[in-house]
Amino acid sequence: MRTMEDAGPMTRTSGALFVGRQTRWGQAGRDLIAVAVATLTTFLLSATFEVREWMTEVTRPVEHYQMDELPLTFAVLALALAWFSLRRWREAERELRLRVEAQAQLAEREDEHRLLAQKYMLVQEEERRSLARELHDEMGQCLNAIKLDAVSIRNVAQGRDPEVEAGANAIIELSAHVYDVVRSIMQRLRPAALDALGLRDAITDLVGQWSRRNPSVQCRFDATGELNELGEAVNITVYRLVQECLTNIVKHARATHVTVAIERTGDVLRVTVSDDGRGMELGVKRTGLGLLGLRERVEALAGKLELHSVQGNGLQVCAQLPVAAGADASRQPPARSAVAEGEGQER
Repeated sequence: MRTMEDAGPMTRTSGALFVGRQTRWGQAGRDLIAVAVATLTTFLLSATFEVREWMTEVTRPVEHYQMDELPLTFAVLALALAWFSLRRWREAERELRLRVEAQAQLAEREDEHRLLAQKYMLVQEEERRSLARELHDEMGQCLNAIKLDAVSIRNVAQGRDPEVEAGANAIIELSAHVYDVVRSIMQRLRPAALDALGLRDAITDLVGQWSRRNPSVQCRFDATGELNELGEAVNITVYRLVQECLTNIVKHARATHVTVAIERTGDVLRVTVSDDGRGMELGVKRTGLGLLGLRERVEALAGKLELHSVQGNGLQVCAQLPVAAGADASRQPPARSAVAEGEGQER
């Protein structure tokens, strides 16, 4: 037998509305019964104690003030207040209905915005991958050709023309430097390890490179749970999250210990980056776009990003992502990265 929990979202919503209407009608019925009982009790008490005659006797000395007309006046006032209350109740009900409709429309727009942001990020990453491939195919090949020609010139001029040999060596060094710069740009555009090795090894490689550039900071990486087949959207979001956090730590934190942790529990992926730096004031409005971009990435996958910090006691960035969101967002297999292709290229 199916229960309300087994039904779909529309069925649960309809059931909740039906239960809400039943509750309201039940309360209205009880209120009407209370009104009827109070009216009948008043009538019986008035009839028993002859309240009308008593009031006539009391107001007889002040007849010239027309005090005997007060009961009818109060009755009209009570009816007018009842009409006034009914009008206000209808207005409140209409405003509440409009507010509920506006909230429903807002929720729908937020879902559309989240879907649009998710598609935008996928297109952005695909453009970055394409640009990295173009840099490798065009710029990388040209630099290799220039370097090979310079090596040939150096070999021919070796021992014969020192000036030409020195010029060829300068070209070789310059081409190698430009290639390193281009390779670094390609790496930033599209991490090669993410396509070639997967998320776990890509983060390990990222943390390793960051530690070599910052030897004064101890960085530890822990990963638990199954991290394969998370989907392109989740993989790149987690990678960019860790990358941005490590960059911010170098720029602002002045930390000595950093911990990067990725944990998958069921269909929820939790990513935590914490440091022991100087922390930050969470309530202060900031002009930087780094954390804002991270929040947009995480929320585009129906995730949640939280910051925990005490001034002077470090910062913890925690993101929770539903795994199914990333798996459904991208079904195409990752293309081979241009940077990965360039690893085996002879320089």
